[in-house]
Amino acid sequence: MAISQAMWAHGHGIQSENPAFALARVGWGGQIKQLGSQGWYHLAIPTPVIVTDIRLRLDAALIQFSGGSQGVIRNVHVYDGKKRVANQDNLALQGVDQLFKIGIPDTPLVLWGVGISMLISLGTDPANAWLEIHAGGADFV
Repeated sequence: MAISQAMWAHGHGIQSENPAFALARVGWGGQIKQLGSQGWYHLAIPTPVIVTDIRLRLDAALIQFSGGSQGVIRNVHVYDGKKRVANQDNLALQGVDQLFKIGIPDTPLVLWGVGISMLISLGTDPANAWLEIHAGGADFV
């Protein structure tokens, strides 16, 4: 199926599930530098639900990010409202200027709003324990 809509959110919108974890915002995204930590971070994606009387389907979710050698995305979960529609666990995503794409099984109808949740772990070396989320997006068919 051809993509009919692609929606993205800038990394400025990243939120930590743990309010004690500090986040920084810079021009190019949201920075995570909570040394020696592991926690869930969330990004809400603008979601077109119906376009020209046609309910859209969710095809994929994407994350654009950069990180030091001790900044790792471990799990990625994708939600439509409260329903988890895709997940990939036990990952080791890291590196500079990376794009991760997770396909959504069965391209479900979009009912509520898309969110991307990421379990991120950081080591203890301040020079290498960081991760930046530049943007997150979704493809709709």
